[in-house]
Amino acid sequence: MKNPINQLNMNPFPILEGELQRIEKELLFLDCMCLDMLYDDKFINVLNQSSFLITVHDVEAFKPLYINDKMRSFYGFKENKLKGMDYLYYLTTIHTSTYHTLVESISFFRKNKDGFLNLKYKLKNYQSVWKDTVGSTKTMIWDKRGQAKIGITVMEERLVEMDTSIFSELLKLTVREREIAQLLVSGLSKKEVATKLFISVATVETHTKNVYKKLKVNKIVELAQLLEQFQSTMDE
Repeated sequence: MKNPINQLNMNPFPILEGELQRIEKELLFLDCMCLDMLYDDKFINVLNQSSFLITVHDVEAFKPLYINDKMRSFYGFKENKLKGMDYLYYLTTIHTSTYHTLVESISFFRKNKDGFLNLKYKLKNYQSVWKDTVGSTKTMIWDKRGQAKIGITVMEERLVEMDTSIFSELLKLTVREREIAQLLVSGLSKKEVATKLFISVATVETHTKNVYKKLKVNKIVELAQLLEQFQSTMDE
């Protein structure tokens, strides 16, 4: 059964935060809120009883430690315990367009904030398909120095609400604007695009500015996200 946050117009984070609070309360009740209990059956059962995607992080070493059954199925992994994994795990499972979430996470934990970090991600599932997700993270265990040590992230797949006004502008792009946008997103520089299309760099820059203005984006990463989101419709 799908979680209620899959409704497009619903703010997902209060539900995710509530699930984290439920998990925290249950772990405290079971006396599992310590490093020695991380792989205890009681700790693991609490996570596996959740209907959400869950990851346990060593935030000090910036590496994943454990994923619950639902997250394991999402990734297609064989094991829940992520032995030998380091920060590269995050780089290989998160889309480049949401790499900024890694920086925000590091900053959050280094500041030892006792609250929630709410972010939107794009993760690669077991079929190598990128899925839009939302997640809420909270520090659960601190070390003896009072530094954040263990954090838990609760996530869920999220249906993406399309901005119809942006979509309309996307369809209004000229053939040349669309062509340049796709080449830039593919990794070509403006000079390389100019050479490929036999036009001047100044012309490429003018078209690029027009595309950015129409689509209300400021970076190539944002443009890439938008084109990816609407690509299937554009090709119809």
